[in-house]
Amino acid sequence: MMTSCAVHDPFADNMEIGIVLPTVSWEQSSVTIKAGNYAGFKAMYYTSSENEIDHCAVWALSKRTDEAAATSRLTTSLSYTKTITTVDTVRRQEMATYPHSKAVWDGYEYVLADSFPTSKTMEPKSWSNPEQWDEAKFKEYYPPTFKEEFCAYLIKALTKDSTYYNDLRSIYINYDFTQEQFEALNAKYNVNFPTVTESGEKSDAWFTTDEIDHYYYVTVDNGVTTIHEIPTQEQAPSGVNVYQVYKSSPWLICRYSDDTGGKITNVRREYMPYWKELLEQIPFTAWIYNTAEKTYSVNFSRTYTLNPDFRVYDKATGKAGVTSDNKEISLN
Repeated sequence: MMTSCAVHDPFADNMEIGIVLPTVSWEQSSVTIKAGNYAGFKAMYYTSSENEIDHCAVWALSKRTDEAAATSRLTTSLSYTKTITTVDTVRRQEMATYPHSKAVWDGYEYVLADSFPTSKTMEPKSWSNPEQWDEAKFKEYYPPTFKEEFCAYLIKALTKDSTYYNDLRSIYINYDFTQEQFEALNAKYNVNFPTVTESGEKSDAWFTTDEIDHYYYVTVDNGVTTIHEIPTQEQAPSGVNVYQVYKSSPWLICRYSDDTGGKITNVRREYMPYWKELLEQIPFTAWIYNTAEKTYSVNFSRTYTLNPDFRVYDKATGKAGVTSDNKEISLN
């Protein structure tokens, strides 16, 4: 029940008073149709004896859903998949019209059994784990910033701290960095980082031992923990615990930790800018290449759906009664 007054008149706001529209319902034959085929239906409608039906039509809203993903394969302990889903309205259009004369009066209402076409161009598309990289397909299916955002996340995670120490070591040893890349960064950061390129040599260059090289102690100031490295135990302030630092690659600190009761290894913080710039030279395709399967770990799918309705138009006003019992159609 609704009420109306001179100030607030919901009837006038929401409808045209006095217009009688056809009453319409329909049954759709299927909610899954092969793109390019016809979708069947059975429509039922009637209007008042004073009104006349002009024609009927099917309208549909077309939607496209894209799902794109890529998975890092160059890292193991750092498991990362970037996924994007977008849903876009392609268009709203009239799919087909039907003269009123095609309907049959069954004694109670008009019945129209017919179909409307779907577009062959709305066939689903997919691109999954290809053996050969196709840059044109990637640009068509993925957002322009996808590569940059994917690589930036991995590099930030790997160089934020030593959480993914094993991944960083594995990438250094197994990825084919060039001698020129190492030399350029050495000059920029004024370090003597190994420029060897063979995996075995790089593995030897990244080492830790059990040989005590020097010592360290820890201080905490305003919640910030600082490690102080000293040549000998005697150089530590009185009252602090002193622990061993083991001989290792110069960009590492391999030390005894009282928290774990054993040896832990971290990449020295001052070397992280070096590592960040080194990792930035790895292309997107190398991050996602699955060496075991010899495929690129991308997965893309594009699907289309139709949201149709059936309309019956009044001859005098040109306005239509529209179905509300509509079912979405998936195109395959």
